[in-house]
Amino acid sequence: MNNNKEIESIKSVNIIGLGVNRRLLMSSSMVTVFELFLKENIGQEVLVVNTNIGMEVYYYSKNDYSVFIKESVLLYVLTQINREKLKFKNNLNKIEVYKSFCEALLTFSQYPQTFLAYTKKFIHLREKHESSRFVIPILNGFFEEVLMVIEKTGKMPHYKKIQHAKNKSQKSGPDKIIIKNLISEILLKRHSN
Repeated sequence: MNNNKEIESIKSVNIIGLGVNRRLLMSSSMVTVFELFLKENIGQEVLVVNTNIGMEVYYYSKNDYSVFIKESVLLYVLTQINREKLKFKNNLNKIEVYKSFCEALLTFSQYPQTFLAYTKKFIHLREKHESSRFVIPILNGFFEEVLMVIEKTGKMPHYKKIQHAKNKSQKSGPDKIIIKNLISEILLKRHSN
């Protein structure tokens, strides 16, 4: 299969809570359940980023699942948030996802605490989902590119803290490498059946 076609299949749904007073749309435990639900219905290449500003759902598929994701989000937050207070934006190809991701990160960089929190969250999710073959590698490329641009301007908030978080996530002990390899082997066997 052509890698370019696979890469072009990254899509996202961005959800912004209007007037939700900077609180999470879903609790962390609910996000784990929600992400698992999406993976069971869309495929394993799904990533949910939940912040106080909103939620981003990234997925790899040739199919457009934006309506399914929107309806699923509404079901999961139905009792906590009025549907009128949620704004949805669909990005249906790599270029749209790239623009949306980069614009968000550049905007966050104007708010140091928000930028630091989002950066740390992304680094954590990147490590948590390191077996991702498409979504994480693509988003990580976008992420590193934006960080380089911000760094060149000399206006990267919390530079030392971000570097520390990146360095910490890159240190892998021998036990961690063995565990990663075992998980990869199990996932490969699971998909070959």
